[in-house]
Amino acid sequence: MTVSQLRDLLWSLHPGLDKIKTVDQIIAGPDQEIRQTAVCWMPYSWAIKEAAARGANLLVAHEPTFYDHFEFRQGLDERYQGAKAEKERLIMELGITILRCHDVWDAVPESGVPDSWGRFLGLGAPVDSTIYHRLYKIERAGALEAAQRIAQKTKASGQSTLAFYGNPEAPVERIGIGTGCCSSPHDLFALGADMVISVDDIIRSWIDGEWATDTGRPILVVDHGVSEACAMESLAAKVQELAPGTTASVIHQGCSHLEVHAAAI
Repeated sequence: MTVSQLRDLLWSLHPGLDKIKTVDQIIAGPDQEIRQTAVCWMPYSWAIKEAAARGANLLVAHEPTFYDHFEFRQGLDERYQGAKAEKERLIMELGITILRCHDVWDAVPESGVPDSWGRFLGLGAPVDSTIYHRLYKIERAGALEAAQRIAQKTKASGQSTLAFYGNPEAPVERIGIGTGCCSSPHDLFALGADMVISVDDIIRSWIDGEWATDTGRPILVVDHGVSEACAMESLAAKVQELAPGTTASVIHQGCSHLEVHAAAI
């Protein structure tokens, strides 16, 4: 099976996908026969090297390779051009092809990002949903207590400290989560949430942080990687199902930054 054939099979999982506008394309490397596949959330240079070390000639990645969501569809800021050129040379030298699977895996129910994230947090079955959002009912608790329970879950993915905005004593019975950057607190509150979990790539302290502090609406902020890396196991399983005769392994990633704690003085 070639990379483009696998891409087409992944596309077929999302019937509403715009195949022209989607970022789910071959991002770099040739349209070659697939020997072995590695799957990751973010195709860092170290992850590309790890894929090659495992014998993979295909890396399926959820997020962009070249520092912009739309990759090669628009002009890249010149400040990133040098790093892009270095990364392109690495990809060519290692004989790797990078296929992105973002729009499909953000939308596929059950095995895709939204439901995988809810399962990772142990929230049970959703009581309401949209394509990118899920709403869960929990035992009534104060917002801070509910947030601490979530932090216990994210700790397993490398993030034990979460940002909290709003009233810590606000009563919470419904938690809303979104899919990566599709986790606007306003969309999730409109769905019926008492507290929302959003990712750090969309929450700005001087906008939604201020709004939550003024209104008391609780917003919990998690690392983008923590919210989506949990769905890469199911993506690898789907890739292996679609490309029988090949193997697909996960390059495990979690929190996209290191947690730095103050040193004892």
